[in-house]
Amino acid sequence: MERLLRIGLNSLLNSLLPIIMWFLMGEIIDRSIVNIFTITYSFQFIISLIVAIFAVGPNITAAKNGNKKIIDSNILLGTFIIFIITIIFSINVNSYMSFRNIEITTLYTRYCIYSFFLMSFQAVVKLICEKLYFKNKNKESNNITTLFNILNIILAVVISLIVKNTIQSIIYILLANFLVVIFLLIKYIDSLTFRLCLKENFKYASNEIFDSLGMFIIYFIGQKITFGFGAMYLFAMNFQTMITDAQWDMSYSIITAATIDSSKDKLKYEESLKNANKLARILVLSSLLMGIVLYWFYKPNLLIVAIFLGVEFFDILLTPKIWIRQQYIQINYSAKKNVFHKNVYEIIRIVFSFVPTPFCTYIGQLVAFLYEIAVYNFYYNDKFYIEDGYLKMKGVKKKVKKI
Repeated sequence: MERLLRIGLNSLLNSLLPIIMWFLMGEIIDRSIVNIFTITYSFQFIISLIVAIFAVGPNITAAKNGNKKIIDSNILLGTFIIFIITIIFSINVNSYMSFRNIEITTLYTRYCIYSFFLMSFQAVVKLICEKLYFKNKNKESNNITTLFNILNIILAVVISLIVKNTIQSIIYILLANFLVVIFLLIKYIDSLTFRLCLKENFKYASNEIFDSLGMFIIYFIGQKITFGFGAMYLFAMNFQTMITDAQWDMSYSIITAATIDSSKDKLKYEESLKNANKLARILVLSSLLMGIVLYWFYKPNLLIVAIFLGVEFFDILLTPKIWIRQQYIQINYSAKKNVFHKNVYEIIRIVFSFVPTPFCTYIGQLVAFLYEIAVYNFYYNDKFYIEDGYLKMKGVKKKVKKI
């Protein structure tokens, strides 16, 4: 449990502190810009895709073959690609909003661009932190994330108060973030040997890669349909997202811990599941507390929010068992089969994201999750067993050392 909290703290801070920043900037500038968090929400899955390819995959590959030089090469290439994508989205920001049924305003346009770049800077920090995770430097990783996000809040609030011109204030904030990111890259890049091992990276991170790509499509299309039903759905979804997004990000520590243990074939299943379930209950409780506090501030439609949150909480509470099994299967049994089922999961959600109802993404999320429960229960019962507390695969003979 302690390890999950240490790893999860990094993701929690990386998500929660920017939410606090949006609240504060909304009070300083205009309360409506809080909606930027949800308007640009789908972009974060493009960032997750890059992190999976150029951070998660390389670190697992390095753990498997001992070639640690590939990690830094992938961080640098990932950083370059992140900023290219960010520039493309920023140039086409009005088309992005128009497609998703968002009313285009000068304020929304400027702060959407700000949000794109802010997430790109956070992505570079994630690339570096993933490297530190696999070196068991979780405390150092947490410190980097905490300081980066606290610095960003201070800069955003102070500059927004001092500089009344929004364009100038955005430029100053982003420039300061850029300098911090450059400093971190210089400090934590140890080798400039350009080796990538992309094939292996895709293999070991294929689960996260397809998940990120699918989630981008789901929210990019699904939110477009939901927003088309009126502003009250945008406000309700923004409220739900802001009180659960940090919790979801922290829950991914379950995946990180399971990935590390599975890559070493030392996954203590019952212990891992027990700790993961504890974390899930804590996350749901914290979401409820945040919701109670913030509801009286924003007052979204209570019925719509209740439906959105009901699906989210059901998913969070039952997800740990799925994720732990997925990661072991991904690394030690069959990445191809895992990706196949993950694709089916994503396809179910994508199909439902086109259904003309404001609840399309949530219906798809529920149906796809029930599919996952059935699939991974079958794999667990058919292919695996517990030996001395560790999850093992049936039919694999134990190696005996010759004396």
